[in-house]
Amino acid sequence: MSGRDRRRVRVRRAVHFGAGPEWSLSQVGATVAAMGGVAVYLASLSLAVGGFDAVWWALVLLPLLTMAWAGSAAPLVYWALLLYGWFNLAPAGSFSWWSLPAAAGCVVGHAATALSASSPPAGSFTSLTARRWARHTGLAFAAAVPVAVLARLLAGRPLGLVPAAYVIGLGGVAVGLWVVRTSPPVERE
Repeated sequence: MSGRDRRRVRVRRAVHFGAGPEWSLSQVGATVAAMGGVAVYLASLSLAVGGFDAVWWALVLLPLLTMAWAGSAAPLVYWALLLYGWFNLAPAGSFSWWSLPAAAGCVVGHAATALSASSPPAGSFTSLTARRWARHTGLAFAAAVPVAVLARLLAGRPLGLVPAAYVIGLGGVAVGLWVVRTSPPVERE
């Protein structure tokens, strides 16, 4: 093999956690990004509600413990628990601008898990795939800004529009999930 051919050989680095499967550094990075998203979400929740029990902070480690289940419903159940925490701990009818960084954490955490599920544990992501996912993640967060502004305008007002706003918001989430499911941002071959 000539020196030129040796430079083309791509060295894949991987890690093992105990006797488990081999994990690529891309997969570990996606898991760390998911944990970072959860940390941002929980920090925003803590600031929005004035603190909470320390047991909630243990949820930051859950993406690391469940990284093998990225393609299952476990991450959705996990984020449902985190969202339940927001609705349970925040005062009813209140609004906090901390919901914007929380939305960013939620989007990053969920997108990192979804990206992780798009490849086997030892698989890697190309820079094109990572940029495409980052673009879609940014677009999803951009949608949170007008929703937060609208929520702030409607907070505390006894309007009959509140149930309609919930239906429109949930409809938007459903359409967004349908678009991502039917046309995920994967690398073209």
